[in-house]
Amino acid sequence: MDWETIAAPPGLSPPRPMTIRAQSIPARHYFPEHAHRWHQVVYAISGVLTVAVERRSFVISPEQAVWLPTGLRHRVGTLLGAEFRSLWIADEAGQGLPESPTVFAVTPLLQALIIEVAEIEAQGGPRRLRRPRHASDPRPTPARAAPPGRPPLAAHRRPGETL
Repeated sequence: MDWETIAAPPGLSPPRPMTIRAQSIPARHYFPEHAHRWHQVVYAISGVLTVAVERRSFVISPEQAVWLPTGLRHRVGTLLGAEFRSLWIADEAGQGLPESPTVFAVTPLLQALIIEVAEIEAQGGPRRLRRPRHASDPRPTPARAAPPGRPPLAAHRRPGETL
């Protein structure tokens, strides 16, 4: 069975300061060699990815990710299929991070954050970020609906309990 290429999505624009892409990659598919004008974290929430960069190959499972600094030519593919997550990070947001490709451990917290951000992005992104109110602000705080599939916050409180 031959390997199939995956076309990059059209209209890629630089992250401000971060963008996440989520994509299912079928078995024996890969992104051909390319480079970005921003940093990238290559990660799979399931499956195994191979990242080829600078005459090296990194094989990563969901416990690992690869940091790719701006401008490095690389390929990403999977033999058996993977749930690919790609974090694109603006140059200024990545200051002080490694200047060469680096494999690093993904903690359960980081994995949960990546999954949650990808879900938010898939639903159209955050509606609006609100500035926290000071305790003396007399305006009522608007109620927020619980995310789909989760009970409202009040359902987690015992009778008479306050936040």
